[in-house]
Amino acid sequence: MKKTLTINISGIIFHIDEDAFDKLNAYLDTLKSHFYNTQGKDEIISDIEGRIAELLQERITDAKQVISIDDVEEVISLMGDPVQFDSEAEGEEEAPPAAGDDVRGPKRLYRDPDHKVVGGVASGLAAYLNIDVLWVRLAFAVFTIIWLSGAMVYLILWIAMPEASSRAEKLQMKGEKVNISNIEKSITEEVSHLKDKISDLTKQAKKTVEKKNSRDENIFEQILGVFLSILKVFLKIIVIIVGIALLLAGIGLVLAFLFAIFGWGGPIILDNNEAILMPFTDFFSLLPMSTGGAAILKMGLILFLGIPLLMLIYNAFRMIFGLERVRYIGITALNLWVIGLIITLFFAFRVARDFRQPATVSKALEIHQPLNDTIYLTVNEDFLDELHYNSYDYIQGDDIHIVVTEEGLYYEQIEVDIYKSKTADYALNRITTARGRTIRAAREKAESITWNFGQNENMIVLDPYFPIGEPGGWQAQHIRLKLEVPVGKYVSLDESMEDILHWGRYSPYKLAGNTWIMTENGLRDPDEESFISPTIFRETQSSSSNMIRPIVMKIVGLVW
Repeated sequence: MKKTLTINISGIIFHIDEDAFDKLNAYLDTLKSHFYNTQGKDEIISDIEGRIAELLQERITDAKQVISIDDVEEVISLMGDPVQFDSEAEGEEEAPPAAGDDVRGPKRLYRDPDHKVVGGVASGLAAYLNIDVLWVRLAFAVFTIIWLSGAMVYLILWIAMPEASSRAEKLQMKGEKVNISNIEKSITEEVSHLKDKISDLTKQAKKTVEKKNSRDENIFEQILGVFLSILKVFLKIIVIIVGIALLLAGIGLVLAFLFAIFGWGGPIILDNNEAILMPFTDFFSLLPMSTGGAAILKMGLILFLGIPLLMLIYNAFRMIFGLERVRYIGITALNLWVIGLIITLFFAFRVARDFRQPATVSKALEIHQPLNDTIYLTVNEDFLDELHYNSYDYIQGDDIHIVVTEEGLYYEQIEVDIYKSKTADYALNRITTARGRTIRAAREKAESITWNFGQNENMIVLDPYFPIGEPGGWQAQHIRLKLEVPVGKYVSLDESMEDILHWGRYSPYKLAGNTWIMTENGLRDPDEESFISPTIFRETQSSSSNMIRPIVMKIVGLVW
């Protein structure tokens, strides 16, 4: 039975066989001997040990917890043998790689901290794509100027892309293998670059000393130094204030999102200029999809809208307290966000398919001509009182007015328009619209709508709402009533009609509660010479022009 030892490599604890330990220890001693006279030897050895620890850690599984000699030999073959470097040092030229040899390693996308201007995103992309960083920066600048999207994409990538902090990550960013040769080459280049910088700083220091011989220049530099110190403090304060503002905004948006997504109350913005009272619970129940589909869509929206809000709070904390980046949190958040985007778009277009085709069904309703020259319009107060008594929630907007009852049934509000009649009789027409996957399906849905009204001599009593049905039955159904009034006759509108009068280029509250006479130019107050705008009486108005917009547009508007 082999003896097992416990060792610490680059801060990571390993259990290793005795023979594997001897092999690894001898390899490390050879490395230390090889780089003994090399500048930056400590950093080279430290990076090599870190890479060895990563490779050994990859070989640890639940079923295998002890490092064997085979694992050590495999790691040594990946890192390279120092003996090869000794032969090269004696003047032997390195043989060119064979056609089938893999001289490149897998590339990974990182931010480049060594050549960054702002966050290292452009230099990281340039290293990954193996192009000049100038072209990447120009692309970001052009798209920012034209569509303002360059800055947004840069910010998202800044959050998502991890920074290449270790030597191995910097090599992987360029697609180079993480072995001894490349690690030594990288550190040697850095040391050389550092020497050049030190030389430049030394020259600048000499120039600075020469300038300080002049008293005026010395005073100017002191003032400039104080100014720069104050500016740095001011900028730190600004960053903290911005971080606090972002934190408060992020927390508020997260709370509002949670209240909306779980139906805890509160409005949700679905239109450009209007806050529509539409909790997500009722919103999802309107859609023609299964309960499971609605749950998946809700999860997609949580990821799609919630991840950016959480990242906003995360980065606000970093700005306030100067916290270091947590490794891989950005790329993980980006992956979850993309998953949420895919789920949301999939169900959005799936729902849009059920709202693709519109259909309109017109029907002339039979009414009795009034005994005098006036017809009266009012709503069914008993029906309205019963509906409001049983109401559980409301979904209201500029194009949608729905009542949700305690039984989970949905009722949509009707609209009433008043036109000039072409004959000497009153006429009442019902125009029903709906949407569906096909024109036939939309027409069947429009024809299946039930709605009632009644007439008592000169009085027409209208049900202000019609039933949509159970959850999942909404297909943008809508009813518009077209009342035609002959010229010279009257229409009297009860105050209860205000909510269901169509809002055109006139105000319903002016019409409701008054009696109007129809003239050649439109409705007019019998006691005055003022007219209501005649544009509402155009005979060419399309019955489908006010078709309720598809619900997918609501989703897309919310998401955007």
